[in-house]
Amino acid sequence: MRYLLLTLALAPAMAFAQADISLNVGGKNYQASNQGQCKAAPQAAIYGVRAALYSVSHSAGGQSLNLSLWQPKDGAPGMLSLHVSTGSKRYVVDMVQGKTKRETKGSGKATLEKSDAGGVIAIDAVAESGEKISGRIRCRSFGAIQAEGG
Repeated sequence: MRYLLLTLALAPAMAFAQADISLNVGGKNYQASNQGQCKAAPQAAIYGVRAALYSVSHSAGGQSLNLSLWQPKDGAPGMLSLHVSTGSKRYVVDMVQGKTKRETKGSGKATLEKSDAGGVIAIDAVAESGEKISGRIRCRSFGAIQAEGG
C-alpha cells in the first residue's frame, strides 16, 4: 500500500516535466533534461498587440529560466522576453514592444518549429549586459496558459 501512495504523490509533479533545455549563456552551459514547464495560448495580447504566446519556465539547482515568445497575429516578427539566472548572475533580453512600450533590453530572436503537441524553440540573443545566449528548448507538449489581466 505504501508504494501505491508514493506513486500517486509523485505523478502530478512528473506531469510538468515537459522541456529539455540546452543553452549556452555567457559561455556557460545551461542544461536541463526532462524538466521545466511549457505553456501556450493561441489567443493572447501584450501592450495592445494580439499574438499567440509560448512560454517556458524552469528552476532547479541554482538556475532559472523564464521565456515568453510572442507571435503577433499581424505577421510582425516574433517578440522575445528571456530572463536567465545562473547562480548570482542574471541575464535579460526583452524585445517586446507594443502600443505603449518601445524600450527594449538586449537583442535577438527566438523561433518556434512546431511538431505534434510540442515544438522546438531556437534562441539566438545577446543579453542587456552583452553576453550571448544561444541554443534550443524542446517542449514535448504545451499546457494551457491561464488568462490574466483585462
